[in-house]
Amino acid sequence: MAKKTHKHFVLSEQALKLVASRFQVLGDPNRLRILNMLMAGEHGVGELVVTTGLEQSNVSRHLAVLRREGLVDRESDGNRAVYRISEPSIVELCEIVCGGIADRLSEALEAFPEAR
Repeated sequence: MAKKTHKHFVLSEQALKLVASRFQVLGDPNRLRILNMLMAGEHGVGELVVTTGLEQSNVSRHLAVLRREGLVDRESDGNRAVYRISEPSIVELCEIVCGGIADRLSEALEAFPEAR
């Protein structure tokens, strides 16, 4: 199998801080839970509360962080707010990470054929 080549970027200190901030935002399981739901389509806060099991105040706080980081957009729909993914690269990043985890788990399971 051919090895994938990746672009290499030489980042300034300021750029490194921005990248670290983005990963810090994505490092919270509850924000990932919310993003995972939004990858399926737009949702209101109430829907996210029900599907994530989080309190409304927590969902709102996490959405504010995601919005401030530019990862989600908010649009008013009557008297409710609807959120959607605004940064397509986040979906790609999640697919890459999830695919890597799945590959790793698959390899681990292959090492223990009697466990299947």
